[in-house]
Amino acid sequence: MKSEPLDIFDKRFLINRLIDQAPKHTLIREFFKNADENAFHARADTRQIIIAPVEIDGVPKLSFWNTGQGMDDVELKRATDLSSSINKEMALDGNFGIGAKVSGLTASPHGIRYRSCKNGVVNEVTIGFDEEAGTYVRFPVQLPDGSFETVYDVSEAARASGQDLSFDWTEVVLFGEDDEHDTVQEPLGRGVSVERSYVASTIFRRFSRFSPHVEVKIDVSMTKGGGKGETGRFRSLKTLEDILDKLPNHERVRDASSGVVVHYIHDPKHHNYSHSLSALANPATSSTSFCAIVHKGERYDYKTSKAWSAAAPNFGIPFGSRVLTIEIEIPDHAGMPNQYRDGLTWPEDRSAMFAEHFAPLVRELMPEWVKDVIHAESPKADENLDDLRSDLQKLLDEFRVPTVTLTPSNLNIAKPVVPFDDGADSAERTDLHSEFGFDRDDEEGGLGERDLSRTRRAQNKKFRQAPEGAKPSKSSQALERVPEIRILTEPEEIVEKNIKGRAGRYYKDAQTLFINGLYPVIERMTAELEPEFRGQADPETLRNSVLLAARRLMAYRVGKATCYAISKRLADDWSSDDLDRATSPESLSLAADDYKQSLRQAQKIIKDLMKTAALPDQENLTNASLAVAGGDVG
Repeated sequence: MKSEPLDIFDKRFLINRLIDQAPKHTLIREFFKNADENAFHARADTRQIIIAPVEIDGVPKLSFWNTGQGMDDVELKRATDLSSSINKEMALDGNFGIGAKVSGLTASPHGIRYRSCKNGVVNEVTIGFDEEAGTYVRFPVQLPDGSFETVYDVSEAARASGQDLSFDWTEVVLFGEDDEHDTVQEPLGRGVSVERSYVASTIFRRFSRFSPHVEVKIDVSMTKGGGKGETGRFRSLKTLEDILDKLPNHERVRDASSGVVVHYIHDPKHHNYSHSLSALANPATSSTSFCAIVHKGERYDYKTSKAWSAAAPNFGIPFGSRVLTIEIEIPDHAGMPNQYRDGLTWPEDRSAMFAEHFAPLVRELMPEWVKDVIHAESPKADENLDDLRSDLQKLLDEFRVPTVTLTPSNLNIAKPVVPFDDGADSAERTDLHSEFGFDRDDEEGGLGERDLSRTRRAQNKKFRQAPEGAKPSKSSQALERVPEIRILTEPEEIVEKNIKGRAGRYYKDAQTLFINGLYPVIERMTAELEPEFRGQADPETLRNSVLLAARRLMAYRVGKATCYAISKRLADDWSSDDLDRATSPESLSLAADDYKQSLRQAQKIIKDLMKTAALPDQENLTNASLAVAGGDVG
């Protein structure tokens, strides 16, 4: 007896559930992708997609029109079945025939009208939700002879409306939720407002390339710039790849072991306009910098604006996300779209794939010119925090926390390392002298009695400058380093790094700690300190000195809390989630709020600054703030 394939007992329930649970935001992607694939079947010089309003009883409805191989009545009927497509192979890793109809019916249950011209004959069918039947159907229409059909010839009506029947084409029109629904202005549903150029921008952001020689035109009423309220004129929509020659610099760097290519793109604002260069070169769409994974010409986990700015430090871009775009182009076999194609999964275990998985690679492959852009975009620091970091480094060194050189990844880009310490149940301080053998005779080295001159800490006057290009030795880098500390004082920067109302945010992969220089506890601390020094300097100098001390000491408290959290990597009972919570902006804010412990040290710093009778220059600032390292800061 042969095996029996599984069937579906209640097809109506399965179809309704599949459509009702589908995301609406994939609608534009699905219909454009179908149009792009079909247009590719046309002759190279006639491959065209037109996206424009079509008036149905005086109401604008969104339409996708494309050249390419048309469908007759039999093919059109089959094409409107779920999991069915014409002129393309059905495959899980291909553009399987389910997305457009499913996401389209979710947002447009009143109907989706398909028209296709093949060999001079235009056939039409409309699918949607039938309230009486309680499911999704092909709607029947009554023909002039009194018969009813679901697929019917509309060649005369198409010709009368001005459509050319001398070549093959296909048109899809979204009716929306009812007859009065304007699907041009509200393609995702009634009451769901989107920007005017939503359709064009969605296509630009999703697709890194179109099929070869395919020309895309969008009605001016659906693009940014002039033409609002107008229709019948068109703008060409280009991909970012098409306009790279209009940008200052871009470079693709390939990782040999994984096959991943990181595309670094510099897209600054035009010096005379507020728009980016890419937006000016592609007027049909809103174009901003972003980060995304690119798989088979489509982008996933797309981050732009605030989302990209908040994530950028993990990719080695603490500043400059507004002018730098990162595309992570992965091999075809390295990812697989999920059911609704709004995300990528790892082929091995179908877990979700995110751009952050490739952050170490983006940092590692980063060209020097990109680093120069980051440096140019970085705000000029008003103060030197090296002494503060030095003090925190001494604290962190006591725990002997090994640096993390192995980042979990599904790609073959990580290299194993030998652990430096087996860890303990809790972090413990270590006596560096006894731990590294300074307090015993080194018989092999022939030292005999201990040479105290070699164990004492060097004084400032004994420091010597290393040659240009020198860097820490491998052994010193083996221990975790204190993160770079950046104090932000501009409201826009604080919002971009998502620390408004928080004291700071720690990016563990990029080893950067951002401090909110406008955090409320700073104002409370200055309000308590300022009266103590009133009359000892002019008000502006006093105010700036107190503010500087408050910010530096809050940065120290937040940095110290971060160091203690890092040391917990040695504790077996602390999971990675526990560590993330310990360094969360909320936890760091609690450490910052305990400002009372820093008042005495703040007084010392302020007194030193007041001696200058003005805001200190870099040398005076460093001398005044050395008290942080030498004093009791709790």
